[in-house]
Amino acid sequence: MLSLAVSALVTTSGSALGQSDKPQVEIMHWWSSAGESAALDIFIDRFEARGGQVYDSAKNTQSANREEAIERMSKGYPPTLTQWNTGWDVMEFFEFGLIDAVTEPALVEKLKRTLPEPVLNSVTHKDRIIAMPLNIHSENWMWYSKALVKHEGGMRAANWDDFIATGKALKEKNIPLLAVGDQSWQVRILFTSLMLGVSRDVYRKFYTTTELGTASRPEFKKTLQLFNKLAKYSQSFEDGNWNSQVKAVAENRAGATFMGDWAKGEFQVLGKTAGNEYGCALTGPDSSSLLLVIDAFILGKVTDPQERLGQALMLDVVSDPEASLSFNALKGSVSPYVTPAADQRDVCSAQVYNVLSDSEAVMQPYASYAHGAYMHQIDNTIYSFWQASVAGDIDDEALIEQTVVQFNSILDQLKLESENPTLSNLEE
Repeated sequence: MLSLAVSALVTTSGSALGQSDKPQVEIMHWWSSAGESAALDIFIDRFEARGGQVYDSAKNTQSANREEAIERMSKGYPPTLTQWNTGWDVMEFFEFGLIDAVTEPALVEKLKRTLPEPVLNSVTHKDRIIAMPLNIHSENWMWYSKALVKHEGGMRAANWDDFIATGKALKEKNIPLLAVGDQSWQVRILFTSLMLGVSRDVYRKFYTTTELGTASRPEFKKTLQLFNKLAKYSQSFEDGNWNSQVKAVAENRAGATFMGDWAKGEFQVLGKTAGNEYGCALTGPDSSSLLLVIDAFILGKVTDPQERLGQALMLDVVSDPEASLSFNALKGSVSPYVTPAADQRDVCSAQVYNVLSDSEAVMQPYASYAHGAYMHQIDNTIYSFWQASVAGDIDDEALIEQTVVQFNSILDQLKLESENPTLSNLEE
């Protein structure tokens, strides 16, 4: 049975659509790993079962997806739906008139009624819902081999010394404690996970309120010290991609990896079960934190009747509770549309639901921080620090002090620019 949105489009299309015309949708995305592809197939199969036709426009990387989608939106032939992480750039796309908002009244009401507040906030701009959320991801996870790492409970601040000790013991067996792909975004996930494992307050001051001098705080230096130590017990496996690091842990070639909960989908594809072969733990100082990542479909400004019909039909599919649960079970995330019973949650998703209602513990998505050039320089500094730590060519304490100065300098520049927008001290 067609939803209200789809029925309305059939009515407005009138004789332009024959009885044999199918809803059509092009989905541009970067879900190219085995687990992610299997998850997307949940939506595609249900869409096609309801008479739709899908063009699967997969890209190998997020950056390739981003570049092509932006080019096509700006030139007036956008994908029907594009996978994106909710954040500041989605708001800018809407401001620039490059994407459509969700407008069907019944669907808007459903989203406002059912979505958890952090998710609804992430897709709302000026009282409009500007993207269709697909899941609730979280970034600050440690995934570990239960054969190599003995660990119970969350990654609390008090446990880091024990974790380092495990790294020393594994090194004697020529096994790295951490699998960390040599890509800046993977290194950044490790850094932010560690910071949330040390202090939420410092994390917020550094990333969201960008307070001057934050990098000189003892908790910030502790994060850098821990980050530096872990570099000595790390290795980038195979092609450096994130799923290769997950595979190394699944095969007991590395003790652990820090990655978003999409890692769980890869463990599943490899035949591993949470709580049996591998464990999962959120970082947090005394109790778990949750650094959100929200995958969403942004709506291309399409005019073709079949595409309009397909866009509406796919929104109906992804917001269906049963489809959402099936998708998220394979994706490693949790559904924003329905909360499963406690006995239907695995040991990882149970941790998410325990934290999600605690506003103090939930951090807004990294992509939503509204200082792009600042974030770019921060990420570059984190990656340079990591590479220097791995190489070991610079005295550790000197490297840490030098990096503290660099971070504080970037905070100073950001303050100057915010006080005088004509300055352009921070360059991409």
